[in-house]
Amino acid sequence: METIMKQFVDHNSNTNIAQAALPDSYQIAAVLNQQFQHERVPFTTAISAVDKLKGINLFAMGEEMFTDWKNKLVKSTVTMTPGAITSSLKDFIEPDYYLKQTAETIFGSSLQVVAQGQLPSIFNQNKDLYYQDMMNFYNTYFQIETQGGVPTQAGNTLLQSYLYKYTGTNNGKNYVVLAGMDYKGIEYYSSISSFMGGLAGGLLGGMFGGNNQQQQTTNRFGYGKPCDGIDWGSYARYVAIIPEEYEAEGTEIFIKFVSTYHLDQNLLNRFGELRAQRLQQYYQTAMTLQGMAQQSMQNLRYQQQKTTQMLSQNAQHISSGIMDSWNKKMAASDRMSTNYSEAIRGVNTYTTTTGKPVEVSVAADHVYENKYGDVYGVSGNEIDNDLLNQLNWTKISK
Repeated sequence: METIMKQFVDHNSNTNIAQAALPDSYQIAAVLNQQFQHERVPFTTAISAVDKLKGINLFAMGEEMFTDWKNKLVKSTVTMTPGAITSSLKDFIEPDYYLKQTAETIFGSSLQVVAQGQLPSIFNQNKDLYYQDMMNFYNTYFQIETQGGVPTQAGNTLLQSYLYKYTGTNNGKNYVVLAGMDYKGIEYYSSISSFMGGLAGGLLGGMFGGNNQQQQTTNRFGYGKPCDGIDWGSYARYVAIIPEEYEAEGTEIFIKFVSTYHLDQNLLNRFGELRAQRLQQYYQTAMTLQGMAQQSMQNLRYQQQKTTQMLSQNAQHISSGIMDSWNKKMAASDRMSTNYSEAIRGVNTYTTTTGKPVEVSVAADHVYENKYGDVYGVSGNEIDNDLLNQLNWTKISK
């Protein structure tokens, strides 16, 4: 199906939010919420598209993060801190459950998982760049913690894309729901337990490590030890709600939508700048609490400038790499859309003797066509030539 690149704009703020490929008939909308959702997330975005005639709905939500303080004393301190973003304090849940919650909230009813696939997002093709971006930020954050007297280290990390196919019923109608997510998370901890302070908004890193040092380390994300805190969430989440009679068409459109979805570059730059400013404010607060700001204002300004410059350079490098990958992906998006669509629906495409494409279950090892044009998939061994001649069947290929 022919698609075009559409620009999603939040008309309340007149801000370009994102681009994605869709059929021209789809109606689109975008929302920018200009409030900090988390100390690392200065604003949130959401875009949507709908084919009103067929009832196909598509959604993409931007970055959101949560923090699970495993250290109860830290959690209590943060919760009581004026200005803390308490809505971002949430117990860690498994990524697949997190994604299912998102899908069910949008769908408005319960869903059942029926298949899992590969998400064709830009993130999924550039995990190394996104990992570098995440660790550049957290390493800067950990340096600030160390200067404040709380040497903090990273534990387990997780960057992974997910794609699930669900089925569900809403108002008596059957739907296929596709939900994908570019997930990110990091565990961190401190080797000391003597530092305490009321730093605003949940930015106080791993503290009060206690006896965690003696506990055995595990590689399973979300359950690592030692661990004082977990930041977990997603770079993006994607949902398609498709009436079951339009599953093939809706799947193809969803895959194209996801593979071309890209936040506006100016918005990405703004995200990085606001996040860096928040980190600078945290640094100043940490130094003030240590009684060091008045003694070393020159050093404070230098560190702020250094932090800003480093984060800016990192953001430009990451954005440049991602944009380059996105441009290359666009050149091959038609082929990728077809392959991902087939994978999700469990079919392969074969070409008949007349040149017509037909879809056959992936369970078939060999596919044949009779003299009437009917197509049959056969599992197991290939049919011998004598039987093929008797049946008047012809083997066809992908």
